Amino acid sequence: MTFDADFVGRLLLGNLAYGLLIISMLMTGMLWLRIFAVASGIVSLVYSIYYLHDPVFAFWDAVFTLVNVVQIVLNAYGNFWARFSSEERMFYDRIVPALEPNQARRLLRAGTWFDAEAGTRLISQGEPVSQLLFLQSGMARVLVDDNLVSTCAAGSLVGEIEMSSGAPAAATVIAQEPLRYLAFESNALRKLMLADAHIAKAINQGNLRNLEDKLGKMNQSVVARA
Repeated sequence: MTFDADFVGRLLLGNLAYGLLIISMLMTGMLWLRIFAVASGIVSLVYSIYYLHDPVFAFWDAVFTLVNVVQIVLNAYGNFWARFSSEERMFYDRIVPALEPNQARRLLRAGTWFDAEAGTRLISQGEPVSQLLFLQSGMARVLVDDNLVSTCAAGSLVGEIEMSSGAPAAATVIAQEPLRYLAFESNALRKLMLADAHIAKAINQGNLRNLEDKLGKMNQSVVARA
């Protein structure tokens, strides 16, 4: 049994191009997705020129590869110039560490920083929650029917459950001491999440981690009181 070397090379190269493209679709990180897409484009370009001798396929393979290379360069450029203050870095590291710097910068531009005095009501039980809050410093009390049930320390999110569900606030949150916090208007944040799947995934993961941390602290508090 003999093999035609040209046929085998054509078979391997053609399948490799599609295999790399499929792998790129499996990547969760945009950088690796584009790297595999570029590799697929290069292999497909070689295949089109060497085996197909088709200028149309070769042209579009080249365009596909070039577009992804340009996107990688632009992304690297955006990451290189992304800069964060210490309070922005705290939000980035605690809530959305999976985002690339330029994506985190885009998210932060959607928020506004505020200072609040002790006693400021951040969220009222039974009322709609219009903002997702990140406490950069200070502490807040969480009350249900005017009874203290928990506290939120620096690094916590406030309003994440209501933002996800759209339900009215399940508790009242009041500043226990002077606060510095970052506020995201709910509708604007949802639009950003719909426009960028990576930001949406990072926010949802941050909300989940924050909720798990709150539940863990509440359980510890209950055990300590028992």
